[in-house]
Amino acid sequence: MRGLIVKLGGLRAALAATAGLRAVRERHPAAAFTFVCRPGAEAALEGCPAVVETVALEPGAGSLALLSRIRAQHFDVAVTLGGPSPATRLAALSGAVRRVCAGAAPWHWSPFFHRQATARAVDPHEAARDHEVITQAFGFHCEPPAMWFAPSRMQEHGLVLDEGRYVVLHPGASRPERILEIDKWAAVARELVARGEAERVVVSAGPAGEERIMAEALCGLIGPSALSTGGRLRFSQLASLIRGARAFLGVDSPVLQLAAAVGTPVLGVYGPSDYARARPWGVLCRAVRIDATPFEGEARADYLRRMDRALARVTPEQILRATEELLRVSSR
Repeated sequence: MRGLIVKLGGLRAALAATAGLRAVRERHPAAAFTFVCRPGAEAALEGCPAVVETVALEPGAGSLALLSRIRAQHFDVAVTLGGPSPATRLAALSGAVRRVCAGAAPWHWSPFFHRQATARAVDPHEAARDHEVITQAFGFHCEPPAMWFAPSRMQEHGLVLDEGRYVVLHPGASRPERILEIDKWAAVARELVARGEAERVVVSAGPAGEERIMAEALCGLIGPSALSTGGRLRFSQLASLIRGARAFLGVDSPVLQLAAAVGTPVLGVYGPSDYARARPWGVLCRAVRIDATPFEGEARADYLRRMDRALARVTPEQILRATEELLRVSSR
């Protein structure tokens, strides 16, 4: 059985879709998928054995050549999981035997779909919603599983660490308003080491210069027990590193979702995020979060300033208490 999934999102969006792909693969072991995504999201799909091909579609790029390639593969099922109009167009014109659209398709595309799947799931999490659409497309229903980054797809990270005796801390995020002050993370990390909860603290950083600088500064504040990845690890190597950790600590980011996908207990600090949609999925977790509900009529700039003040009131003690509870529960 061959399927086409079109979801033009980033790393987080691709990871969320793997819960539905996992459910299909458990029911149909021979199912294989081509996944069309945005450039950069391919790394999140490297860990999903159901995905045999990823295709990156640049924003604004013409899709005629891609559409011709898709139609030549004669897919059994094509599913679009929402997003911009090229996603709907690719699925609608894919030539697949069965074509399913997440939600209501535009009126001019609706005749091309056999089903417009409305997410019946009560849970608003992105993984649950994608799972609902994908399983409707394949004609069955089940509880959504965890996201999927298989151990067999991970790569050695090359760091000398004892499994289960370190924590991974990822302080960075693509949106600066979600980032917590590094002195607070440093206080938490030093205390975890002092209390014997972890021997080492591995500070994870992406390849961007700002993240690498932040990680090095944080390591300097933590002391000799800290080690930075320096932005050198591939996503599959980072998955292996996090899987071997006792716990993962971080803010709302795709790396936090990766930690959930590999099954490591997660402590998340949530600022101005949609927690219900982006919380750790399918894994033991604890969260420290602020009320991110916007006031009626509140300007975006005013909202961000208010969120910045609220996030600044989060204390290391709050994070430490939540982390210790997470570690206590996970060790039972």
